[in-house]
Amino acid sequence: MKTTLRLLAAALALSGCTISTIDAPVTVTTKPLPEAARPAVAAEGKEVTGESCSRSILFIIPIGVATVNSAVEDALAQAPGTDTLLRYEERQTYVSALVYHEFCTQVHGYAVSSQRLAQP
Repeated sequence: MKTTLRLLAAALALSGCTISTIDAPVTVTTKPLPEAARPAVAAEGKEVTGESCSRSILFIIPIGVATVNSAVEDALAQAPGTDTLLRYEERQTYVSALVYHEFCTQVHGYAVSSQRLAQP
């Protein structure tokens, strides 16, 4: 019985390593858009919110991946033709119980088209 409990405890301790990760680079732009700093530009954009969550059941079965990139993609999908979030805020939430774990990333901002901003 003690051996079974030790094996179960070891399995539970090691199972936290099963959460999947994204193997992608961080999106960085080297093209400055000074126009984006004007408050009126953000006001013209559509206000959007996006979310990306990862969950695991029994700390063994991972479901979903919580990344900022996927949360931004979710937000931009609400405003077709846009590709940039201005004045965005990021928030992360974490819920954990005995058999359930959830980590979510939410972004909120104003979606605009960078091509439209770059036009003279």
